[in-house]
Amino acid sequence: MIVSIHQPHFLPWLGYFNKVWNSDVFVWLHNVQYRKNYFQSRTRLKNPHTLQEFWLTVPVRASLGMAIDEVVEVNDRWRKPMAKTLEQFYKKTPYFQELGLELINLVHTCDANLDKLNYQFFLLILDKLNFPGKIVRVEELLPVSEEPNQRLIDICEKIGATRYIAGKGGKNYVNAQQWNKAGIEVIWQDFQPAQVRYPQQGNNFIPGLSVIDCLFNTGIDETRRLIEAAWQVKR
Repeated sequence: MIVSIHQPHFLPWLGYFNKVWNSDVFVWLHNVQYRKNYFQSRTRLKNPHTLQEFWLTVPVRASLGMAIDEVVEVNDRWRKPMAKTLEQFYKKTPYFQELGLELINLVHTCDANLDKLNYQFFLLILDKLNFPGKIVRVEELLPVSEEPNQRLIDICEKIGATRYIAGKGGKNYVNAQQWNKAGIEVIWQDFQPAQVRYPQQGNNFIPGLSVIDCLFNTGIDETRRLIEAAWQVKR
């Protein structure tokens, strides 16, 4: 069984979904420390007017050391401007009608808690892409170790994983010896964002944007194909 584990991100990029797609079980790790000015509360889009990257952000209230699932929005005044931005950026794209109205409606109605908010957007995208695997929230697997590497091993052991997909950032803390002792093979995801190209608004291509940029410009079927083809675990 192949497992991957990741912290919640707000409307993540294609590489995030590529990891999900290669997993039999994906674990939503929402009880770890929140990182300020990171992808947990923001994502990158392409501004069709300037043809430059644009940060779409959920303003949140968070203190030092706070867990992601404790973080909440500052207030609800971000919702109307964000909905307007999404419509202005993407209403002229070929596939806006496939997802745009549902996405904008969720901006207005999503939970004030950052973890729950991100999970609602995540599930909406997965439902559209027809993800075949299983999603597990880490709260269903507690208790696990507080030490980062052992925590991942504990989670994998509770699920019955034989293989674990790790991203590039995992090289900072993944201890191969501990994983070998647990009998779990570590697979390093090799997702190259610059190589996953698709038509965007304007002639310049910006890699690593939110999945919604791809969805609006290429549609659900093509986005799914790009996610699957970008990198695959050998089975």
